[in-house]
Amino acid sequence: MDDDIDAAGRRIAHVLRERIITGEIDMGAKLGERDIAEELGVSRVPVREALHVLEAEGFVSSAHRRAAVVHRFTVDDARELFDMRMQLEPFAAALAAGRAAEGADTTALRAALEVAHVDAVAEASASSRNSDLHDEIFALAGHALLSRMSGLLTGRTRWLFRLTPERDTVGRWDEHAEMVEAIVGGHVMLAQTLAAAHVERARVESMPGLIERLPVAGPPVRRRRTRRVVSGV
Repeated sequence: MDDDIDAAGRRIAHVLRERIITGEIDMGAKLGERDIAEELGVSRVPVREALHVLEAEGFVSSAHRRAAVVHRFTVDDARELFDMRMQLEPFAAALAAGRAAEGADTTALRAALEVAHVDAVAEASASSRNSDLHDEIFALAGHALLSRMSGLLTGRTRWLFRLTPERDTVGRWDEHAEMVEAIVGGHVMLAQTLAAAHVERARVESMPGLIERLPVAGPPVRRRRTRRVVSGV
């Protein structure tokens, strides 16, 4: 029974995550357990589990006895995300190139590159296609802990991609093509350098627009007041 609840919770988390990333559910919107359960035809238990997953991933926040609220993506979030991408993505590209040099299968990575082309697949959003390409690089890297860490970033990276449509250009596909060519060719240092340049170029081109359209930081966390106990009175 618990396995069924866990599986249902993951499915519901996926549905809600996609709606948040695509903007179908607005930032700041309330997510009531009862409303979600009624819409999806499930009990409130897996909905509660799904909201816990999304809170751990940074998509929603909740307070004691209050409905979960969709997180408002901030400038600080964007900066932190680029910081983490700069640490993880060049490392992943280097590992992937090393494995390719050892004979690892690069078919899935090369296929993802073709799908990621801006003009290649009309029915898929550019943010999803580009995210899939980056996921394939992490997969080819073959590093279990890195894969788990990247999983926490994937959704928020897709969220950021959607907020920066100006980066959905043929030029970005060219960056991807160079990076994939280096990985497939087994050129470790070149793959790492190109991945770092790709992330930094995205930061430089995206941050001015994000600063204009996003709040600098989220609302301050409200702390509970604690009653002072004075002894000897």
